[in-house]
Amino acid sequence: MPTYKERVGGDLDRWIEGGLVPAENRAAILGSIPDARRMDAAQTLAWVGGVLAGVALIAFIAANWQALPRLAQFALVLGVYGGAAGGAAWCLAHSRPGAANGLLAFAALAFAAAIGLTGQIFDIVGDEPTALYAAGAAAAALALAGRASGPAIMALLLIALGDYASPGLLDNAGEANFAWLFVAAPAGAALAVYWRSVPLAHGASIAILAAAAWLALRLEAGAPTQLAFAVVLAAAAGAARWGREREQAGAGALYGWLAWAAMGFFVVSGWELHGALAIAHRFAGLLLGGGLVALGRNDRMGAITALGVLSLMGGVSMLMYDLGLGLLTASAVFFVAAIIAIVAGLALRRRAKA
Repeated sequence: MPTYKERVGGDLDRWIEGGLVPAENRAAILGSIPDARRMDAAQTLAWVGGVLAGVALIAFIAANWQALPRLAQFALVLGVYGGAAGGAAWCLAHSRPGAANGLLAFAALAFAAAIGLTGQIFDIVGDEPTALYAAGAAAAALALAGRASGPAIMALLLIALGDYASPGLLDNAGEANFAWLFVAAPAGAALAVYWRSVPLAHGASIAILAAAAWLALRLEAGAPTQLAFAVVLAAAAGAARWGREREQAGAGALYGWLAWAAMGFFVVSGWELHGALAIAHRFAGLLLGGGLVALGRNDRMGAITALGVLSLMGGVSMLMYDLGLGLLTASAVFFVAAIIAIVAGLALRRRAKA
């Protein structure tokens, strides 16, 4: 996907050609737009080195864990967490946000490990979901303190694990378990847009999908409920698209993920349908697929276009299966569809040129 600066450059070329903007102003306008931050080779190697160093440290501690006395184990657990948090604070003070982000993410995981290891060291019996929620809250606090996406993603992961570890997930006769991911995931999406963080947007999108899947499993959702989920997720995708059109970083990632999630729930809602309802569902899927292809091309979003193409292929295949068509009939249907697509594409190209 082209960056904002690249899109402005293309627009400027058209405006200059149309006489709307003086050609000598092009360089000054582009120079006023900061370049998009990209992770270079040095930063990538530093991240890989940090991860490998962390794995080596964990392996070394695990190999010698039983040989350490309890107080030494407890001090080591606190020391790893304190060292990571302190290192992140130093990096923030010296304007090294990338290193601080990585250290804060490691500190969040270290805190989660500290909760479990403290219980093991002192033979304390605890509740697994509560421990995961506490670790998630600590990771969220680190994220807010350092304005960092790494610990925020760790917070979403830990809270999701806490939700799925809750007892009675599928027990409708028992007490209902509230999924805290319904609070954390939208908050993560809002922070992703506010912080202009694309990685956090991806993490929040997956968390939203996980929360919807949790509720669908909890309710043993049928076709109407799954269709309702699809509508809600489609509305959220529309809101993200609105933000993307206003150059809000992270909104594009949310737009793509939420559109895929909405279509996924729509497809699943038709699995148990039969007869006329199944045929109507397949035709609706074809219409949605065609609309997504057009929308993806209009928005220059490859993820949306790919979703539309996949929806069309799946809809045609399922429709032929429901109708009991043979291979020759299927071949003829695909051939006719290909001819229609080619003719429509040529017509759109001629219209665009005109």
